[in-house]
Amino acid sequence: MKCDILLVQPRTGSWDNLGARIPESLLGIASIPVKEGYNITIIDQRVDKNWKEKLVDCLKDKPIIFATSSMTGPQINYALELSKFVKSYNSNIPVMWGGLHPTLAPHQTIKNPYIDILTIGQGEETFAELVHRLEKHENLSDVKGIMYKENGSIIINPSRPMTENLDNLPDLPYHLIDMKKYFGGDFRGRPSIILTTSRGCPYRCTFCIDPAVYNRGWKAYSAERVIEKMRHIIDTYGIKDFYFQDDNFGTDLFRVKKILKMIVEEFDDIAWGTLGIRADAITRMDDELLDLLEKSGCRNIDIGVESGSQRIIDLMKKDEEVEDFIKANRILSKYNIILKFSFVIGYPTETIEDIKMSKKLALKLVKENRNAYTPFLTFCPYLGTEGMALAMQHGFKPPETLEEWANFHFDGWYNHSPSWITKKMQRVIENINFTSYFANKNVKYKISTKLGKFFFDMYHPIAKLRFRHDIHYFPIERKIKEAFIG
Repeated sequence: MKCDILLVQPRTGSWDNLGARIPESLLGIASIPVKEGYNITIIDQRVDKNWKEKLVDCLKDKPIIFATSSMTGPQINYALELSKFVKSYNSNIPVMWGGLHPTLAPHQTIKNPYIDILTIGQGEETFAELVHRLEKHENLSDVKGIMYKENGSIIINPSRPMTENLDNLPDLPYHLIDMKKYFGGDFRGRPSIILTTSRGCPYRCTFCIDPAVYNRGWKAYSAERVIEKMRHIIDTYGIKDFYFQDDNFGTDLFRVKKILKMIVEEFDDIAWGTLGIRADAITRMDDELLDLLEKSGCRNIDIGVESGSQRIIDLMKKDEEVEDFIKANRILSKYNIILKFSFVIGYPTETIEDIKMSKKLALKLVKENRNAYTPFLTFCPYLGTEGMALAMQHGFKPPETLEEWANFHFDGWYNHSPSWITKKMQRVIENINFTSYFANKNVKYKISTKLGKFFFDMYHPIAKLRFRHDIHYFPIERKIKEAFIG
């Protein structure tokens, strides 16, 4: 079958060790053209052993466009390698980039000689229109949501508004990929799949890219459409475990209640979890909705705490109180739901005392709820966020080119001269991050490999001791884990 459109998912680096999930962004931009009859090939470097042979085979067909996507960090290197290869094979094939990094740093990205076009923001409608123009060799000047090169100049087109009604978008064309390669093993050790039911978030957190990408907009699929998507996946692939990958699943609690009621009414033996619900959404839930969480098969909820210091929470503009997290935890302690309370340390101006407040809160949450666990992550300044601007005010020097961003590692960004992170604080941050992950047994369900589970069981008592008693000198066990597991 002739390849009209070639889409490639690059590797992500160390994140690949956690297992691959479906390439939603590529499936999204493929959804309209495939309905229009275009032959589309999706190649995934993460799971396709013969990806290079497939790539060459498709390039022989001289596709209308080659498209890839990239987050900030090491994935850029893989996307660049792919783009360079395509251009060396046939320089006339347009190379397009989409994804978070091109959206947040378009001017830097488009300067690369191997990139011709960027899609900025949501890509479905933009990509479909772009394909039509390129196929007919028409001018791109009025295609909203792109940046491109023309005769040596860089052209910036007007942005494309968020899709008003997500229900109008086609279903993801899962048939373009080998779905069996993407079934995770969360919840009960059964296959699971990610599902996005909404986009954006109306809140203003300074560390988050959502305000920059969606301008605090929020759009959602209707409850009916969500159920249709779930039914299709259940009927076609036999998958009954879902992970709602929304940035803020709890934005509209009326909608959440409607979805959960329909799950209870229509499906048996369903399990689900969610990437994000705010603590203050939990505290606003009535008894009916709380009971529906468990009845509908909710197995885990992720809640971003960020800090136990109210000063830092206010600086982050989370618009929540420390008490909200304590209250939400107590409410959910009555239910058999695993709670991930994630913390972020290293935020601009944060002190050792602020970090101690976070640890105190984390220990309190775990003590009051046997189903809670509290991993600590390192703050990283993202492009386009207020957190980035604040970090730069305090000495942080961001990369200045696409290639420099490719070598930007989130767990070592503090080497870029932030004034508030001393060597001692850096050591504390690194070791708290590592030990917090292994200090609570509730995290074990997320580990899919036998070697990983073995390491967890061996290290758990040590990690628990280190975390509880502030033993933060260099842990040799961290190097052992990196050497044998990644």
